[in-house]
Amino acid sequence: AQKLSLKLSSGINAEYGGSDQCFDCEAGQYSPVEGGTSCDKCLPGHHQDQTGSAGCKVCPKGTYQGLEGQAQCDQCPAGTSSPEQSTTADSCIDCEAGTYSSSAGSECLKCPIGEYQDVAGSTSCKPCPSNTDTEGAKECKLSCPEGQVPEGEVCKSCNAGSYAALGDTVCSKCAKGSYSNIDGAGTCNPCPVKTYGPEEGLTECKPCDGNDAEGQSECKIVCPAGEIVQDGACVPCPAGEYENEGECVACAAGTFSSQAGSSSCDLCSTGHFSSEGAVSCEVCPAGQYQDKEGQALCEDCAAGYYGDQAAATTCTKCSAGFYNPNQGQTSCTECPAGTITDNEGQLACQECDAGSYSISSSKCEFCAPGHFSDDMAAVCDPCDVGSYAPNAGSIGCSPAEAGSYVDEKGASETKVCPAGSYCPEGSSVPIDCKAGNYCPEGSPAGAPCPAGTYNPNTGAAVIAECLACDAGSYCSSEGQSAPTGLCSAGYYCVEGSTSPQQNLSPAGHYAPAGSSAPTPCPKSTYNPLAGSVSVSDCTPCPEGKETSTEAATSADQCKDINCVPGYYRDPAKGCQICPKGQFSNVENAVACRKCPKGQYNSQEGAVQCMQCPVTSYTWSVGTDSLDGCIGPVIEVCTGEDMTGNCYRYYDNNPAVNTTIKSVQVIRGEFELFDQPNYKGFHTKLADRHVAHNVEEIGRLNHIGSFKVILNDVFCYLDQGWKFRGSVRKTSKSGKACIDWSKTPLKRKAAPGNSCQNPDGTRLAPKPFCYISETETEECDVPACIWDMDCYTDNGVQYRGHKGVNLEDDSCQDWNKDFPIIHGYHSPEYSWAGVGSHTYCRNPSPESENRPWCFRDNWWAIITTWAYCDIPKCSRDAFDFYRF
Repeated sequence: AQKLSLKLSSGINAEYGGSDQCFDCEAGQYSPVEGGTSCDKCLPGHHQDQTGSAGCKVCPKGTYQGLEGQAQCDQCPAGTSSPEQSTTADSCIDCEAGTYSSSAGSECLKCPIGEYQDVAGSTSCKPCPSNTDTEGAKECKLSCPEGQVPEGEVCKSCNAGSYAALGDTVCSKCAKGSYSNIDGAGTCNPCPVKTYGPEEGLTECKPCDGNDAEGQSECKIVCPAGEIVQDGACVPCPAGEYENEGECVACAAGTFSSQAGSSSCDLCSTGHFSSEGAVSCEVCPAGQYQDKEGQALCEDCAAGYYGDQAAATTCTKCSAGFYNPNQGQTSCTECPAGTITDNEGQLACQECDAGSYSISSSKCEFCAPGHFSDDMAAVCDPCDVGSYAPNAGSIGCSPAEAGSYVDEKGASETKVCPAGSYCPEGSSVPIDCKAGNYCPEGSPAGAPCPAGTYNPNTGAAVIAECLACDAGSYCSSEGQSAPTGLCSAGYYCVEGSTSPQQNLSPAGHYAPAGSSAPTPCPKSTYNPLAGSVSVSDCTPCPEGKETSTEAATSADQCKDINCVPGYYRDPAKGCQICPKGQFSNVENAVACRKCPKGQYNSQEGAVQCMQCPVTSYTWSVGTDSLDGCIGPVIEVCTGEDMTGNCYRYYDNNPAVNTTIKSVQVIRGEFELFDQPNYKGFHTKLADRHVAHNVEEIGRLNHIGSFKVILNDVFCYLDQGWKFRGSVRKTSKSGKACIDWSKTPLKRKAAPGNSCQNPDGTRLAPKPFCYISETETEECDVPACIWDMDCYTDNGVQYRGHKGVNLEDDSCQDWNKDFPIIHGYHSPEYSWAGVGSHTYCRNPSPESENRPWCFRDNWWAIITTWAYCDIPKCSRDAFDFYRF
């Protein structure tokens, strides 16, 4: 391949007398076109280990690159691999069971024949001599005797009608002409004389007097045309089929047979079609045709044509004035107003030019004076008021000239502006003279009122309409539509005042700017000074005191009052309002009380606290907002992209009564359903996801109900090894958790600094976090009560420690086969909580609806299992969380 180089700017070359010189792109860069002036960096997920390249290479499987402009890709560790073009180390995932990756940067390869691997993330495979035919084996299969095949960890006998040779891994059906009438057969027997075996997997052969030899798969009887041998007798082929060399064969598409016992099929006539095995032909529907016999399908009428009758052999062209852009139509569409067609069979209509309109579907005509049109007009629009068009065929209207106006639509001339008004360009009506002015006939602007007066009204025609200044204001110049300004603060002005400082505000009062009279200080305040400008100059009485009237001038007028509920009495400051997160419900309280756990208060001066949603809890007392209630929150909106009317929910909603267009989980995790009462298609959304429009969420196109997911999100089950909540990022003592990427468990923990229990081989008693790179501390995340003290749904999620059944028998260890041999072992049934323990579980939800266990006693062979005495979860009997 030709190397690419960069061309220097013109004139920069000291060695070749001013000619241009090109340089190779460095490794990690490329230039895709000739004559380039710069090199582009390779994008993340790509690299280039050569110079002078025109493009970049994709990072191969087993590697990744998160940076731009790199010459090499980083390698995944042995035992892992990644897809092509990966950009992060998180793309390196463990090789599946049955595969391995022996070195860093390599693909996951299947285990060869003779080996297997049952653990993900392996760097090699284990030997398995009994595996003689399978690559990528995940288990080492058993070697069973003749007549048996491996099933799980035991050998199982083949059923009658099948057999297994030594070393077979599956049972094979007996071939035609043979049978097996016992379980565990190593071979099949030939059908005896006077019998035959027409099918595989027979346990006995069928009688046939015409057969004189063993092992026959057909009954040798000669039947007439249209019939076949079946169970030793001749039977006719059914309608839709015909007899061919002793077998009934379905009629091919485009043909049919209407009667039983046919030896051939008939062709479908024109205008008809059939599928394979038809007993009659179907007519071509309207919009389709077929002009040939024996066809499997009908043809769509072409665009520009239509077919309004069934069983058609041809289609009809669209008439002039009509069109049809699509195939397979039963009618043509008339050209919309503003368009025409003058020929048959048209796919589209032509537009009328601007300045004209369509008077029919085949003719355009010029607009009349006073009217105009754009392209493709059905009618001409009249000129709007304020404009006119003097000529026919206009594509637009002109504005009325200054000093004139047009007050009717469709005008072709203007009118003169009358007295008492003014008309700027484009006026549709005469405009009243502006306030502070008066206007003669035809005026484009008005004359100003003289100084000392103002005119707040429009349409004035004489000077007498100019008014004297209002009280609280003063006037100093001509042409005013309002007084010059307000009286100065601390003063008040009566009507006709000429100065902004006409009268001084007295003690016990204040006067803001523009006052026409002094305002008294409110009750429970006082003011000993004259000339005050604001209510803030009125001094409040001391805490716990008030005045009996307004306009007090001395603190001696303030008297004691009681502290009402929502306040408390401070010995030094008097009545003080309770802060958020606290309350008082008695008079003259000595202190406010903090809201108890599970409650909050977001307002000052409260007399009681609000209850958090039933699905929520608080970390401590004194919570001061609804956001301090730790629990699920989902927001739904009636418009897309979280617009329209939006609502927040904190619990289940079995029947959504409005149309939801967009949704976002604010906190926690929810399961969404497209039908009410948690039925139909469903999916899960969590707070780690962005907002979604409903039509973009999987198979959902509607939200009919939703419910919260609390377990392992806001509380933990077992020891919290599946806990994925982000509700706590501090330790039990309140120390900040550090990011797990800085800890020894960085490869096992989820990203971030939330409390977890990620070490699957050495689980801690409950979720914890690192408070330094070497120190850990437990988190005060609550334990889940539901599916621990009680079970939900059919009990599949139950993870409690009940180990005794309803008969008061101890439960058998799930991973043991004594005294009961069974197949519910881990890891196959780990999804149901089965493992090396004796706790009740339900690994069979298809047949059982609550937790159960095998009986661990000698008489268990009579009754092998029993349900466990575990109550079903309900909100009136069980809380959600345990601290």
